Amino acid sequence: MSDGKIHLDLVPGVDRDGKKYYVAKLKGPFLLDCSEKAGGVAFMVFVSEEGNEELQIAQITAPTKRFEKERDGR
Repeated sequence: MSDGKIHLDLVPGVDRDGKKYYVAKLKGPFLLDCSEKAGGVAFMVFVSEEGNEELQIAQITAPTKRFEKERDGR
């Protein structure tokens, strides 16, 4: 059953300082609009236990105060 989300396997690696990091790749016809006008994109990483790592990517829909000031000429 699909929950409407994309699930990717995170592949663990270790950097030269011995710290663990995770990589996932996705190829497809999509665009992440990270511009300030679009509100930006938030990346949230949750690492609680081995095998249950999670990366969430969400568009920020509320305009930032800075964008509102520039838009309104303040």
